[in-house]
Amino acid sequence: RVTVQKDTMVPNAVTLVIEREDHTVGNLLRMCLLEDKEVLFSGYRVPHPLEPAIQLKVQTKSEDPGPVKAVDTAIERSVATLDKIGEAFAKAKARH
Repeated sequence: RVTVQKDTMVPNAVTLVIEREDHTVGNLLRMCLLEDKEVLFSGYRVPHPLEPAIQLKVQTKSEDPGPVKAVDTAIERSVATLDKIGEAFAKAKARH
């Protein structure tokens, strides 16, 4: 489950609360977002070690594409990269 909270103090910024995820997904999305030229800021935090959720904050230069669309694009790029890694691993495994 993902909850989107618009930031009222910072323009073009949202905080996404992603439940049942941890540093693995948080860091992956943060790094992928920072590669986007439209993203000004991307960071995440785990509010408490016993709370299974992360808070991902994203700010973009403008509303087009906007922070939610930037996260969507980052997820698509991450999945494509992971698919390529999986294919390369399967080929290497088949050779041995």
